[in-house]
Amino acid sequence: MSVFGLLYLEQLVPIDSPHMEPRLAHQTQEPRKVNNLSLIDGKTFLATSVAGDIVPPGAPDVGFFYEDTRFLSHLEFKIDGQRSVVLSSSTEKTFVSQIELTTGNITLRDSFDLPENTVHIRREQLLASDILFSRYTFENFNRCRVEFTVEISFNSDFVDVFQVRGVARGEHGQYFQPVLERDGLIFSYRGRDEILRQTVVRMNPAPAEIADSTALWKLQLEPLRKTALEVTVTPCVEHKESRARLYDFDAQLQARRSAFQEFDSASTSFYSSNSVFDALLRSAMGDFHALRIPFGAEHVIAAGIPWFATIFGRDSIIAAYQTLPLNPELAKDTLRVLARYQASEVDDWRDAQPGKILHESREGEMTRCGEMPFGPYYGSVDATPLWLVLLSETFNWTADEELVREMLPHAYRALDWIDQYGDIDGDGFVEYLRRSPKGLVNQGWKDSWDANIHRDGRIASPPIALCEVQGYVYDAKYRMSVLLNIFGEHERAEKCRREANDLARRFDKTFWSAERGFYAMALDAEKKPLEVIASNPGHLLWSRIISRERARVVTQRMMQDDMFSGWGWRTMSQQEQVFNPLSYHRGSVWPHDNSLIAHGMSLNEFREPALRILGSLFDAALEFRDNRLPELFCGLQRRPFDEPVHYPVSCSPQAWASGALFLILSSVLGLRPSAHRKELNIINPQLPEWLSHLHIRNLRIGKSRVALDFTRHDHRTFCNLVDISGDKLLVNVAFRN
Repeated sequence: MSVFGLLYLEQLVPIDSPHMEPRLAHQTQEPRKVNNLSLIDGKTFLATSVAGDIVPPGAPDVGFFYEDTRFLSHLEFKIDGQRSVVLSSSTEKTFVSQIELTTGNITLRDSFDLPENTVHIRREQLLASDILFSRYTFENFNRCRVEFTVEISFNSDFVDVFQVRGVARGEHGQYFQPVLERDGLIFSYRGRDEILRQTVVRMNPAPAEIADSTALWKLQLEPLRKTALEVTVTPCVEHKESRARLYDFDAQLQARRSAFQEFDSASTSFYSSNSVFDALLRSAMGDFHALRIPFGAEHVIAAGIPWFATIFGRDSIIAAYQTLPLNPELAKDTLRVLARYQASEVDDWRDAQPGKILHESREGEMTRCGEMPFGPYYGSVDATPLWLVLLSETFNWTADEELVREMLPHAYRALDWIDQYGDIDGDGFVEYLRRSPKGLVNQGWKDSWDANIHRDGRIASPPIALCEVQGYVYDAKYRMSVLLNIFGEHERAEKCRREANDLARRFDKTFWSAERGFYAMALDAEKKPLEVIASNPGHLLWSRIISRERARVVTQRMMQDDMFSGWGWRTMSQQEQVFNPLSYHRGSVWPHDNSLIAHGMSLNEFREPALRILGSLFDAALEFRDNRLPELFCGLQRRPFDEPVHYPVSCSPQAWASGALFLILSSVLGLRPSAHRKELNIINPQLPEWLSHLHIRNLRIGKSRVALDFTRHDHRTFCNLVDISGDKLLVNVAFRN
C-alpha cells in the first residue's frame, strides 16, 4: 500500500501503446444531452445519461469528477450484452438518483424468450463524502426462474476539466494498466504535475469475472425473488486527505438527508397557493445546499455543473446576493472566503493586482503544472466592485458588525484596486485588458469571445469599459459611503460619495446614445461606443447610477418584443444584425441576467415588468428537468404551445440561475431590510396574478425571525405580520405612488 492508502507507484505497469489510453474528451463530438442526471457534493459531481450510464465513453458532458479531474469516463450497465430499458428516472435533492429499468427480451436456456417488462431493476446512485455509491436491485416477476449476466464496464481517462471543456493539450502524463483484484479494479494516472491520481472501484458481491475493465455476474432469480449488488467508486489524489470514510449506502444517504434538513431548518420557507411554484423554490434551495464548497469553517457557492464546479468570484457573489432572503449565511461565508483569496501583488500570468477579487480557482493537473493560470485566476473586471456591493447588502440583512469590521481592510484594498488599477487609461471608467496569454479575453459576465461586438460585426478591441461595470462601481462606492459613515470612517465615506456622484454624471454624458435612445453596451479601446441594443444597460436599474427618467426609458425598451422573447429578456436585440438566439451571449436568455434587471426595475418601482418576468421564468422552469432553470436557454420567440429551446451546453444546476426566482420574488414583494436600525420596510408589495397568497416563515433580519403572510385581492396585495421572534423589529408596510 502507498502512503495515501493505495498502490505504490512501482506496483503499477505503464501503458506504452497509445491505443490503450483512454479516449480524450475533445475527440468525442457527441452533443450534450439536455436531460442528463446530475448529482452534486460541492466540487465533486456525477453527470450521467437518464439511464445512469457515462456514455459514450469520454463524452464531454458526462463523467464522475473530483478536484477538477474526471475520475470516471465510462460507466455502462448491461444485461446479457444489451442495454436495459429506462422506465423512469428521478433525483432527490441532487444527491441521490433512482432509475427504474427493465430488460428487453432475454433468451432462456430452454430456448424460449423471457417476456419484456418482467424483470424489474432499480438502479440507485448516491454521491456522498466524495464516494460514488451504486446499488442495483433485481426482482423477478416471471413465473419461472431466470438466469442472466450482468455487465458493468468502467474506465478512467483522468482528463482535466479544461480538456473536457475543449482546451487542446499537446502532452499528458503517464497512464497505467488497470489493476484487477477479486472484488474490484484500480485505474491510475501520474500527471505532469507529478501527482498520482487513482480511481478505486469496489464491488459486493465480487463479480464472477473481470475482463477488459468489465465486471460480470451470473445471476439466477427465482420467481418473485430479489437480489442486489453494490459498487463504490472512490477518487484518490496523492498527498490529499480523502473524506471517504463510511462505505455504507444507507448510512451515507441518511447523513446527506440530515445535512439538508439542517440547512433547510436554518433557511426561509415559502408556502403559496401554487404548489408547483413552492416545489420549484424548494428544488432551487436544494441546489444551493448541494453547490456549497467547504473552505475551512465556511462554505462558498460553486458556480454550476458540469463546467463550473468550483469557486467563481462573480457567480458566487451574485448567487449569494440573490439568496440573502433565503439564507444570509451563504453571503457571509462567500465574503470571507473571497477576502481570503484577495490578490496581494501584481501577477500578469494570473491577471492579478493588489486588492482584486478572484475570478476562478482550480486544482486540476493543467493548473498545477502551469499550463493554465487558474490557481487562482483574477481575470474578472466586476468581481471586486460586486464584492463591495455584497458586503453592504449583507449588512442591510444581518447587521453583523463583526463581519464588517473583519472585512473593512479588504474593502479598502478593493476600493484602492478600483482607483489604482481599474481605470487602465485614465478616462475615469473601469476597463479590463487581458495580460495573461492564457487568460480570458473578455472579463465581464458576457465572457465569450464574440460577446462584445459593434453593430457591424466588428469585435471590440480592449481595453473595454462595460456599462454595467460602471454601474457596479457607482453602487459600490455609494454603498461604501453609507457603510463607512455607520462605522465612523467619515472622511473616506465622503470621498466615496463624491466619487460616486461624479461617476454618475460622467457616465450618463458618455454612455447615453441620443440616436438610439439607449445606453451603449460598452466603450472600446478607441472610446467608440458599442451601440448594439443589449441587456447590459438593464443592470443600471439595479445599481441606480441613472436617473429615474432614464430608468423608465430603459425599462420600456427592455419590454419591447425585440428584447422580450416571451420567456425572458434576451442578451441582445432581435433587430441587431449580429443577433443570434442560439449563441451564448448574443441573443440567448439568462435567468440571472433577468433577475438582476427585474430587481432593478422593482427598486425603481416599475413592478409590472418585474412581475411579468417572474411569470415568464416560472413558465420556462416548468419545461426543464426537475423544474430547474438552467444557466441559459435560446432566445427564440415564444409562440402559443411552445416550449423554451434548450441551449446545448447549458449548465444545470447553475447557482445564479437557481437564485433568480428568490431575488425577483423578494423584489416584487418590496422587501427592504435595514437590520442595523432593526427595521424591515415592505414597499408596494405585489404578488403575481397566479398567486393568491404567499406565506413566508423564518425570514432572518438581523437577530430577528419574521413570519409574513401576503394576500392578493384583485390587483392589490396586502401584507400581514404574523410573528416576530428574537430581537424586536419594526415592520413597516408602505404603499407609494
